[in-house]
Parts: sequence; C-alpha cells; structure tokens
Amino acid sequence: MAIWGAAIALGMLLALTPLDRLALIAGAALALVLALAHPVLAVGMAVLSVPVQELVVLPGGLSVTQAAVLVTLGSWVFHMLARAEQRPLPADLSLLWGGLLFALLLSASVTPYSRTEALRETLRWTVAAVVWMAAASAITRRWHIIYLLACLLIAPAVCAGVGIAQFATGDGPPTFRIAPDLPYVRAYGTIGQPNSFAGYLNMAWPLALTLAIMITGNAWQSDRRRRLTAIGRWVLAVILWGIAGAILAALIASFSRGGWIGAAIGVLGIALSLGRRALPVLAGLAATGAAVALLAAAGVLPEALVTRLASIWRSVAWFDAATVTVTPENFAVVERMAHLQAGWEMFRSAPLFGVGPGNYSVAYPEFAVGAWYASRGHAHNYYLHMAAETGIIGILAYLALIGGVIWQASRALRRTIDPVLYGTAVGGCGIIAAVAGHNLFENLHVLNFGIQLAVVWAVICAIARHADSVQPRCAISSQAGQGSLAVI
Repeated sequence: MAIWGAAIALGMLLALTPLDRLALIAGAALALVLALAHPVLAVGMAVLSVPVQELVVLPGGLSVTQAAVLVTLGSWVFHMLARAEQRPLPADLSLLWGGLLFALLLSASVTPYSRTEALRETLRWTVAAVVWMAAASAITRRWHIIYLLACLLIAPAVCAGVGIAQFATGDGPPTFRIAPDLPYVRAYGTIGQPNSFAGYLNMAWPLALTLAIMITGNAWQSDRRRRLTAIGRWVLAVILWGIAGAILAALIASFSRGGWIGAAIGVLGIALSLGRRALPVLAGLAATGAAVALLAAAGVLPEALVTRLASIWRSVAWFDAATVTVTPENFAVVERMAHLQAGWEMFRSAPLFGVGPGNYSVAYPEFAVGAWYASRGHAHNYYLHMAAETGIIGILAYLALIGGVIWQASRALRRTIDPVLYGTAVGGCGIIAAVAGHNLFENLHVLNFGIQLAVVWAVICAIARHADSVQPRCAISSQAGQGSLAVI
C-alpha cells in the first residue's frame, strides 16, 4: 500500500512539474548515471558542452560546461576510490602540467594587480588539467578513443553548421558584415566572436580530415568478400568528409585571418607528421595556393575575400601604433599592434613573473599605446600574452608543456599502424600546429577551449603509451590489471 501511495505521489509531482524543468532533471539524471558508469563518458559530455556553455544556465548560476567538469571530476575520483580499471598518469606530461600550474600560482602570488583575476585564470588552466588527467587515466579501450573522437568532432561540426547558416543568412551584428554592400556576415557560431570561433574549428578540422582520408583508404582496400564491412566504412568515410567540409567551410566563412594562417600551419603539421608520405599533401597545398592566386588575379574570387587575404601581410608587419594615422581600413591592424606593444611593455616591466595571470586588461591602462586605452582582453599573440602575464617562468612552462605534447604525438605516430589510431595521431599533430599558428594572433585558451584541446592531447597520449605496432584487426590481449587497448 505504501508503495502505491509513493507511486501516486511521484506521479502527481511529475505532472505538476513544468516540462522544461522536467527535461532538465531527466537530462541531469541521465548524465549522472552515464558519468558513474565510466569517466570517459563524463569527459565526452564535457567536450560536448563547450559550444553551448553560454546558451544554458543551470540552477545556481552554473554553466553547462562547469557542471560537466564537476561531474567529470566526481566520476574520476569515484572510480579511483572504487579501484576501477584506470591507467597511471604519464609522469612526463603530469610533471609538465604541474610545472605550468606552479608557474601560474607563483605569478599570482606576487602580482601587484588583482589576485582574484589571477586565481580565476589559474583555475581555467586547472580545469583543463583535470579534464586531461581524467581522460588520460580513463582511456583503456579502443572504444573509449572512438567515443571521444565522436564528441571531439560532433560538437564543432554542429557549431560550424550554425556558423554557415549565419554567414548565408546575414544573421549577425552589423560589425560582423564582411562588406557594406553584401548581405553576408562573418560566421561566429555559438562562440560569439569570429576569431574565437575560427580557433575552435582549428581544434577539429585536422582530425576530421585525416580520419576521412584514412577511413577512405581503408575502405578502398577492403576485401570484396566483406561487403558489409566495406559499406560501413564507406558510410563512415562520407560522414567524416562531410564533417571536415562543413568545419573548413565555416572556417573560411569566419573571415578570420589568424584562423586561416593557423589552418595553413595545421596543414604543414599534418605534412610533417606524414614524413615521406607528405609529398601529395604538400603538392596539394602548393596547387591550392597557386589556384587561389590565379583566381584572385583573374578577378574570379569575391572582392571581399581577396581584400581579406591581401590584408594578411599588414597583420604580421611590425610598426609603432602610436605614430600611425588611423583610418577605417587599418583600424583593426593598428589596434592589434597597440595591444602587442602593450603586452611587450608589460613583459619588460616584470620579466620574471609578469603582471599576473588574467591581469592583462587590469594592467593595460598603465601600458596603453597612444590613444588605445580600451583593452580587448589579450595581446593578440598568446606567447607574448603569456610572457606579459606570467613572465619568463610562465612562458617557458607553457612551451615545455607544448613540447611534451609534441613528443607524445611523435611517439604515437611510431607506435601504431591501425588506420583509425594513426589517423587520429596525424590529425592531432595538425591540431597542435594549427593552434600554435593561430595563437600567434589570438588567445585560444579561453571559453573552455582548453577542454577540447586537453582531450585531444589525452587521446594522443593514450595512443603513444598503449597502442603497439601490430597489424590492424589483431587484438592485444588484456592481461590482468593491465587492460591494453584492443586494436580491433
């Protein structure tokens, strides 16, 4: 009788609950169940939350991404306490992560500016480190990598679709319009800013492209007697080509010069990772550049695109922003240079520890160049920005971490010949290069992009440590307490 009474009471409660709140409760319950099942599932949810972090606010003022990170942390700790199957963290990258966080805390402790902002910036990096640790220790099976790859591609692909629709329909602020006489706007997706949007896409398209190429080649070589398997691979290849095409189209539609340069450097990263097999990639890149130059010379390309491409040189040339006459045409370039000069002066004033993490805007008025008194939040070059905020110690710690990730990527390339894992390692190299190149013009360690990047690094690390060089579709036996990746 009591059970029936409880069931009736629960039914009445559900009937009286608003549908949107009921959906939120059901979604939260499902997320918690999946997170308790395995930390990798929680990590994937954190990745998927990045494009919608500003769109949904949960009770208590938490963003979706903040909640997903807390769930990831809880799931990881729960599984460690339960002694569930997890791998020890790689000592080299763990030390490098620790070195970076220590450098940030050290700079934060001596900053003459806002310690609150310094701790907030340190917390952002701590979030990325926690996600990396959870993913790196939880990946023990091949399906873990496949699941994370799906999350790493689906979220940017959906965001790219939104950006393409914005570009095509002109749905955006007037300041994003690519030309006064054209109805198109720079794509910005759910991110809010075209340049940051392009940075997010640069963290995904190399992975989609290399996986599409690898799966296509694998499907082409499939045995005709296994038609069902071959058909499945062709379907997967078409999906991956579609994702890669959508992300690259959205990257072009962002009209982000830094994003385009980052993408070109990403292609070089892919080529370098392929070694001798890079000749077709380099030839394709050269042919593409020549074709664009010829089309621009012939007047076939849209004038807005040609103008944007031609302005790239002005973005990399150095000049004194205080002595330049500002016009509508050079406004963005001069403003960028003013922020670069301010960042350099910050570094000169405190070369060892910087002005403090997250304190670029706080300190900016003291170092403003000319009439550029309003800060845009970063120095338009992350390496200079990091040096300005954290000094020599911070920038060296950051570069050491990137170097450690590159070392892991080189190991991953040598340790696997499985098409999916190898394509993932090559795509990871492209992402590392694209982000490194784009960071010459922007700060891509914002808006929780560190979650996307940290998971890419964790997947590369898992391949480097546990994918032995065996023939594809040969299983690596799982020894007791080891749980090696199964290449199947």
